[in-house]
Amino acid sequence: MYRTFRNPKDKIDDKIIIKDEDYNHIKNSLRLSKGDLIHQVIGDTTFVTKIEDITPDEIICKIIDEDDVQYESPLNITLYQCILKSDKNEYIIQKATELGVNRIVFVETERTVVKLDEKKWIKKQNRFEKIALESSKQSKRTSIPEIEGLLNIHEISNQDNSLSLVFYENETESIQSLLTNSNYKDINIFIGPEGGLSEENLNVLKSKGFKSVSLGNRILRADTAPICALSIIQYELGDIK
Repeated sequence: MYRTFRNPKDKIDDKIIIKDEDYNHIKNSLRLSKGDLIHQVIGDTTFVTKIEDITPDEIICKIIDEDDVQYESPLNITLYQCILKSDKNEYIIQKATELGVNRIVFVETERTVVKLDEKKWIKKQNRFEKIALESSKQSKRTSIPEIEGLLNIHEISNQDNSLSLVFYENETESIQSLLTNSNYKDINIFIGPEGGLSEENLNVLKSKGFKSVSLGNRILRADTAPICALSIIQYELGDIK
């Protein structure tokens, strides 16, 4: 069932009005018609709606029920991701959204290859936000991850009252050892750039409360590591069962 994220002002009594890009997608791409059902998220509520009318300007939907299935993870996860080359960032946003991350913060480090000025970053951020939105629709989420950045590693705030992990190839302590019997609900993970983290940058993160852990003996690519880490965390502490 198609899913949209709507503004509270779009809800009028027992109706929800669809305009903007969703209107074109529903009418011209999906070719939905009267009687078809659409999930519509407003705030924390997911409404089951039925298309009642399609005009040249809007789609009028009638609320027929509320979907009370819990699609969000019990964890509050922030992914600090070093910005990567080409379309790897888009892949990470898509998969991290599917895996329930709440916030993605892009970071520059000593070994970061991609350098963006403010104008280029804003353009990237707009693109990234659209990907997060579409991935949230696809995965039936009721919230959209926040996309933030571009931070220098030194600008990351101190991490208090949370489990904060940085994955480092020379570390011997495993991620499982920190997750076993953990009661943390707020979790931060840091993924380095293609060339790996320098020891200086690793120490910066440790000074901010991050704990260095390993994902195993094999070296994972910078766009594989976040997917692996998020999957393990959601399996051990979250809602992947």
